[in-house]
Amino acid sequence: MSTYTGGTNGLPEGFPQRKSGLAQTIEGFQVQGRVIHALLLRELQTRFGRGELGFLWLFLEPLILAIGIGALKSFTREGGPVPPFLYAVVGYAPYFAFRAIINRASAAFQANSSLMYHRQVRLLDILLARNLLEMSAVTCVLVVILAGALWVIGFTPQSVPMVVGSMLLLFAFANGLSLLVAAGCARWEMLERFVHIYTYISLPFSGALFSLHSMPKEFREALLWNPQANLHEMVRDGMFGDLIPAYYDFPYVLAWVLGVNLLGLAAVRAVRSRLEF
Repeated sequence: MSTYTGGTNGLPEGFPQRKSGLAQTIEGFQVQGRVIHALLLRELQTRFGRGELGFLWLFLEPLILAIGIGALKSFTREGGPVPPFLYAVVGYAPYFAFRAIINRASAAFQANSSLMYHRQVRLLDILLARNLLEMSAVTCVLVVILAGALWVIGFTPQSVPMVVGSMLLLFAFANGLSLLVAAGCARWEMLERFVHIYTYISLPFSGALFSLHSMPKEFREALLWNPQANLHEMVRDGMFGDLIPAYYDFPYVLAWVLGVNLLGLAAVRAVRSRLEF
């Protein structure tokens, strides 16, 4: 009777060996990371490659708008001991990214339908690439402005981990909403018109341009039902600490972030079969 020496997976030596579950998972993440990176570069080229300012406009657009809002707020005394300009920029810059992520999600699948012929490209990858682009741009704007504040007035954030964590939660919340918006607009085209209206009317209730401490107690308690207002309060808490009392409920925010992302993933999966590529 002939025998053979088995390989690591019970196969004869010389045969391709199957990878373990962990190795396959790591390889899958690496492949999707490369896909998202390629999609991000494609998005950059599509949106800014032919413009006169090129990729620089990705950074300049939120910077100019944030500076404009900050300049207007400089004529007020809102913010207490915090410089009004810095107070306004710290609130508006994250909201700019939030609005851009939601608005651009409405046409994400239709604008990139040709990419779905590639087996490794998924609907989720398209949205993640777009959202990471917006997040990176606004993060760079905040870093530049905070670096200028450090140089001019010696200001430093009270808690950098708090700022980073709250910004990541804000972007994760926007990402979950973008999944729902993209899936909804792919199913009902008319929904796209309401999405843009929502992002405009949500600004007064988002807490981006005012702290909840400056509001009457009744309004404050009502606004705390809005997870977005909680998130902006968390950003201010990390930036200014005790200079401006902050009001937020972290478990409530975390539940919303997890909830909208899980619902968004389910919605994208459900709408996949309805899309024609």
